Amino acid sequence: MNRTSHILLGTALAIGFGLILSPPAVYAQKDATSKALGGHSVPFWSSKASSRRLTTARDYAQDFHGYIVANPKPDPAVVKEVTTEIGRNLDEAKRHLAAMKKDFADDKDAVAGIESIERQLASAFDHHKLLCECCEKQTFDAITAMKCCNDLASQLDKIAAEHDALMRKLAGKSVAPAALPAKK
Repeated sequence: MNRTSHILLGTALAIGFGLILSPPAVYAQKDATSKALGGHSVPFWSSKASSRRLTTARDYAQDFHGYIVANPKPDPAVVKEVTTEIGRNLDEAKRHLAAMKKDFADDKDAVAGIESIERQLASAFDHHKLLCECCEKQTFDAITAMKCCNDLASQLDKIAAEHDALMRKLAGKSVAPAALPAKK
């Protein structure tokens, strides 16, 4: 074998042994006690789902803006689908934020942060309503519709940034030692 083959074989063997000798915990999911130990301090589903819904609503608004640029007289079926999906995602984000508020009912700072996001989400609902009204007019005004899309997307960007900051803050908090299970 030549020198290149030896190097490749050695590298492959080193990687293989490294994977074999790596602790299995690296690949394992967190166990049920990880939350009690502070390993996962933010309730996963409600926080991720609310973030996902906000992002999806923003993406719909941005994509619809692009669609209007290319099609100043959009297909009414597309308009209906987009406005419906934006509203559905906003409703779901609101529902998941309410679940987060329950999850963090004992943390006044977290509840205050979630309530701030909920107030901003109410403004996003107002922007969505304006977009729907604009799109329902007899004569479709592409410029006004694009402005509505931009306003909604901007509001959702602000909400997403505040949501992300809150999640980082909450993830940094650790569980108090009193919450650890007692040893038998």
